[in-house]
Amino acid sequence: MKKNYRKWSLIPLLFFTLLFANNPVFAAHPSVVPLGQSIQIDLKYGSVFLSSDVLLADDEWLRTGDSIHLINNQPVKNLIDVKSHIKESTQIIIQYEHKKEMYTKSISPNQMVKLLPFLRDATEGIGTLTYFDPITKEFGALGHQIVDQQSGITPKFSQGSIYLSTIEQIKKSTPGKPGYKITSHKSNTSPLGGVNENNVYGVFGKLDNSALENISMQQVEIVGQEEIMTGKAVMRTSIDGEKVQDFTIEISSVEGHIFQFTVTDKKLIQKTGGILQGMSGSPIIQKNKLVGVVTHMYVDKPENGAALAITEMMKKNP
Repeated sequence: MKKNYRKWSLIPLLFFTLLFANNPVFAAHPSVVPLGQSIQIDLKYGSVFLSSDVLLADDEWLRTGDSIHLINNQPVKNLIDVKSHIKESTQIIIQYEHKKEMYTKSISPNQMVKLLPFLRDATEGIGTLTYFDPITKEFGALGHQIVDQQSGITPKFSQGSIYLSTIEQIKKSTPGKPGYKITSHKSNTSPLGGVNENNVYGVFGKLDNSALENISMQQVEIVGQEEIMTGKAVMRTSIDGEKVQDFTIEISSVEGHIFQFTVTDKKLIQKTGGILQGMSGSPIIQKNKLVGVVTHMYVDKPENGAALAITEMMKKNP
């Protein structure tokens, strides 16, 4: 089977330090399944937008984030539509959205050629599955939002899927140079599930029933931020093929729903240098209870990371 290879490119852009009230919903859902599998996430926008500013002619610009809705009065939902609507056209009329206002512009085929390399209809990346809720059938992953890497913006998406990925190679983290995973997944495999939300606390959706056959369903209790303690814990993640492993860490400080930790597992440090890009979403377990999710790495000190309390992540929104 043909494999699609992906290099991790998602880096969390925000590090949250605000305090929020606990959500009483967790009293009804006291346990979930901590995961740790490496996944590929595909988001389709359902529209076409610009990933960079483009100068069409003197003082005529289309800007990063502008989205094209119509070409020659035909609806545009993806790049295939774009290429179909401009075929053999001598003059092209585009209707596009800029800062929530609609505009119409007539452009030449040569100007359209300038636009094409900067049009996007989807984004993708690699991260780690955090948890599965057997009651709601929902999963959570990443612990931070997916942001389009070219434009730095977060377009709305119309459809999203996650796929189990296999880790083929590790590029080790060193101080000042974050490492990453090189992964693959078979191009004709079915997704593990669909994505419903992409927000500041992660990617959320539901797993397909068939996906559960190969995933351990061992549940653990979830605890609130007030029960997270400094001291020993484990980070559950994948660094070799599809195998999920537990690695020792030391929680050094807890401030509200954010806590800091240091990787102490010698095997992990030897292979990865500490935290890698792509480990975002790795669940953290302390005293057999799920306490948090890896969200942040420190570039200059790759053995150190930061995490979000699991109850805060499961609220989905601050």
